[in-house]
Formats: sequence, structure tokens, C-alpha cells
Amino acid sequence: MTASAISCSTFSIAKGSISPKRRCSIARRCCNKFLADYPLPRPFASANIWRRTGRRCHWRKVKGILRQEFVILGYIPSTAAKGSVGALLLGYHEGGTLLYAGRVGTGYSSDQSRSLSAELEKLAAAKPELGNALPAGSEKGVRWAKPRLVCEVEFGGWTADRLIRQSVFRGLREDRPAEEIVLEVAPEKSGSDRGPQPVPARLTHPERILWPEQGVTKEGLAEFYADIADWILPHLCGRVLSLVRCPSGVSEKCFFAKHAWHGLSNAVRRVEAGEKEKMLTLDSPDGLIDLVQAGVVEIHPWGSTLAHLETPDRLIFDLDPGEDVPWSAVIEAAFDVRDRLEEVGLKSFVKTSGGKGLHVVVPVEPKVGWEEAKTFTQSIAETMAKSRPERYVATMAKTARRGRIFIDYFRNGRGSTAVAAYSTRGLPLASVSTPLAWDELSEGIRADHFKIDNLRQRLDVLKEDPWPDFFTIRQRLPLEEKRR
Repeated sequence: MTASAISCSTFSIAKGSISPKRRCSIARRCCNKFLADYPLPRPFASANIWRRTGRRCHWRKVKGILRQEFVILGYIPSTAAKGSVGALLLGYHEGGTLLYAGRVGTGYSSDQSRSLSAELEKLAAAKPELGNALPAGSEKGVRWAKPRLVCEVEFGGWTADRLIRQSVFRGLREDRPAEEIVLEVAPEKSGSDRGPQPVPARLTHPERILWPEQGVTKEGLAEFYADIADWILPHLCGRVLSLVRCPSGVSEKCFFAKHAWHGLSNAVRRVEAGEKEKMLTLDSPDGLIDLVQAGVVEIHPWGSTLAHLETPDRLIFDLDPGEDVPWSAVIEAAFDVRDRLEEVGLKSFVKTSGGKGLHVVVPVEPKVGWEEAKTFTQSIAETMAKSRPERYVATMAKTARRGRIFIDYFRNGRGSTAVAAYSTRGLPLASVSTPLAWDELSEGIRADHFKIDNLRQRLDVLKEDPWPDFFTIRQRLPLEEKRR
């Protein structure tokens, strides 16, 4: 391969000059040097996966994920775990001046969080002299330290205020002297950045850790939803919501919430749904942030809209594998559901559950009631269980699920719900239920593959929605066709 085959401003490798696998290896190394564009296997931005289907290899142009060492300027203590770090304040040197670069509140485990706190307490000092101002309110609760520790951070880009965004802590760098830390590449506003996404002032205790194992704070969750609001809101707007709240983090007590609580703003609207108390819905990013403020870690929408409350427009098959069921069998089950739906003229879509399985989702016109819709999904599930009893089960009994996949159709009743597309899960890995194209199902993407710290990179590089016609397709349940 000649040197002219590579351009350092816009990275590309001449197709055919080297093997696809070699291209992937070179691209990955160039990404670590902060080059702008490089080919990686479709559809991942950061996963080291190269996938071949038959003779076809799937490629996509994606942006590199930035990595940079920063000086640790101080930290904000966690309010949920005494003696732990909630967020680190970062900086770098430029022309002999120390500049503030933003914060990182994700990526360290509980043990790392406690260790960092202990190390920084030994270096406690007054606020260092900085060459730029911190955003209003961001100094509250900060415990400053001598700028001696260096850490490596992965991040998605820079805001207009020259602060890092979508940041993830990747470890301390004991081999790098703090005074040598400068920017390897000059800050440039990310192409996907719509400007800074400030955390609202009403977000109290932003440093509180919600996912201890992953080190994701309340602020980190708020930034996540601010960044993906355009993706998740269409799946929530105009629908009654059931919520999982974990105010002290997912390792502590969690509970379902369906009605308003004290302190909830009007950004989360109260709506009539035929219940004794009004229920909840939202239609704006402000509503999402209000849920974060309350420690909501899962969002479950109804399968009907407020406009057609008694006639669902979204059906779901939750494929829940029992113990010892291989992932390949779960994928096969999803295709089996899809094929059976296609036989009756229905197009379906698939997403990871964020837990153990997959969800197959069917958008339909809101023409039949809950009981008829549930009966239809029940017939599909029971037919599958009857045809392959060694593989599938359609009953809720735990004893019947071992070694088999439970085809859960019970989520299609009135008031029953499943986690929303792009919602986080209240599970240790901070996973996210993520829509996929059918041809993306593979051994490389498990149910909890996408998480808070990698989903945004995927969305930044997608050329098309994996569910392109989900909101526009018009199809009716076959039982309604027969009735007509």
C-alpha cells in the first residue's frame, strides 16, 4: 500500500489495495490518533467488530472517538456513596496556562470512585488559577486538588464553549507528568453537536451515582437524554407512561411510579387514563430531564396513544430466554416471530431489550381493542410453542422456562408495558433498549450491548434510522380484515 492511499485530514483507504480486515485494523489505529473519518464495519462507531455475511462485508464511514489525557483539577463528592467521586473536573495546559476542559462523571467503578476520592483528598488545595471561566453554577460543591493526577478520557467532541461532551473515564495515567498535558488536537466543535447541552439548574445532586458499577451519575444520565432526545421522544410523546424510579441508584430500592409525585414539574403532564388518579406523559426534553431529576431509570410507554387510548397501535413480543439458552437461539426466535407475522401481512421491527432478550415490535392502525390485540399476539406465541415445545414456551410459569424462550405476549394488555426504545434499563451495566435493523442481529450484539457510554456514538454515525418506516407504515391486524 502506498502512502498516497491515506489522507490524514479525511481518512480513507483505497478499496482493493488491501484486505477488508486489514483496512479495519489500520482504521482503528488511525482513530486513536484523532483522525476525522475512517471506515469501520457497519454499524458500529467504537466496537472492534468486523462482520462478514457470505461474501458481503458491511462497511460504513464513521467519526473517530476522541481520547485525550487530562489533568484532574478536583472532584465533586458523590451524595449517594460517602467517600466516593461523583464527577471529576478536568483541565489541560495551553501556552503555559491551565484551562478548564469540563467534567467526566461516567466510566469508573465504585472501587475506582473511592480510590480516586482518597487520592484527591491527599492533594486537597485551593482552586488553581485557570485561564478560562467555569460555567455558572458548576463550581458548587467542588473539592479542588493540586493539578498532579492525570487521567485518560474518551469523549465524543467539543461544545461551542470548548468543553468536552459525551465523556467517559478510562483510567489514570501514572506515566504522564501533569505539566506535560496539552491538547493533542485543537478543539473543534463536533459535526454532530447541536451546541452545548447544559444540565438544567433544577437538576439537584447531579453528582449522585445512579449506576455504581459503571459510574454513571444523574448528570451523566441527563446529558445522555439531552443528546438522544430526538430519537427517544417520538416513542414517548402522547402516550401514558409507567416509570421505574431508583432515587438512590439501581443497587438500592427501586419502584414503579405511574402517578405524579411531590416536586414534579408541569413538563411531565398529568392526563386522564380511566384510572382513579391522573397518569403521566411528556412531549419535550424538559420532561425527560424532570424524570432524571426524580431518579427515573426506565421509561415504559403504553401501547396506545392518548388519542386512541382503548385501541393499541403498537404490539410487542418480548423474547425472554431461560437459563442456558444460547444467544443464537434468541436471534432465531426473533426471525421466527417476524416470519410468522409476515405470513399474515404484518411488518415487524426488532430491538434489544437491554436485559436478556429481544423485542419484536409491530406497529398497527388503532382499529381493534386491547382484548382482540392481545388474543392475536397470544395465538402467535402459542402456535410457536406448540410447533417447537422444546424451544418455546408461552406461559409465565418460571419452572417451564428453563432451557427455553418465553414468548411474552402479556405486555399487550391495557396498562401492561415494555421498556421504550432508547430508554435506559435499571440494570448494573447501564444498558439501553436499542432498535436494530434486522440484518444487524448477530452474535456480536447481545441484549445489553448498547449502553449509555456507547449508544450516542452509534446514533452519531447512522446514515438511516434502523426503523425507517416505523411511524409511517399502515397495516391492520388480520382479525380485523376478516371481521370486515
